[in-house]
Amino acid sequence: MTAFLLKSTETFLYRVESLPYTAKEHHPRKYAPNIVERNVFVDSVARMAGEVWDFHNRFQVGSGQFEGNNPTEIVANRTNILNEEINELAEAISQNEGDDAVADETADILFVAMGHAEAMGMPGIEGIQRVTEKSAAKTNKTHAIRPDTGKVLPIKGKAHKWK
Repeated sequence: MTAFLLKSTETFLYRVESLPYTAKEHHPRKYAPNIVERNVFVDSVARMAGEVWDFHNRFQVGSGQFEGNNPTEIVANRTNILNEEINELAEAISQNEGDDAVADETADILFVAMGHAEAMGMPGIEGIQRVTEKSAAKTNKTHAIRPDTGKVLPIKGKAHKWK
């Protein structure tokens, strides 16, 4: 499964690297407040989560069919769906299909990732809770943004991630 996900990431990075130089130039970061109101964002994601649950129930592909199965195997069997969506996003970017196409493909990835969590049952829900709590605990005193990638990393420890 790891190799499969790495292949998707490598494909995505390769396609993004093939963009014209001006599209991938590094620009210094400066703070700007979020342009979408919190409630609009949260309501949209919550609505999508509800639709993931309904979609799984409607097509009988949700957590109920996997009861008793290993959560890792459940996701491993669904990885091709996520890989397809990642490739579609990479294509939308590299083919300059426009903001709407990129937004739709990004949302497709989120929909499928939420589907992975639901299909896993409680281990998936518990994973969401752990990651949410971990992200909420990050502060400007404990973490910083790596300038070349935009990833938020711990200031202390994990020095290899800063290279």
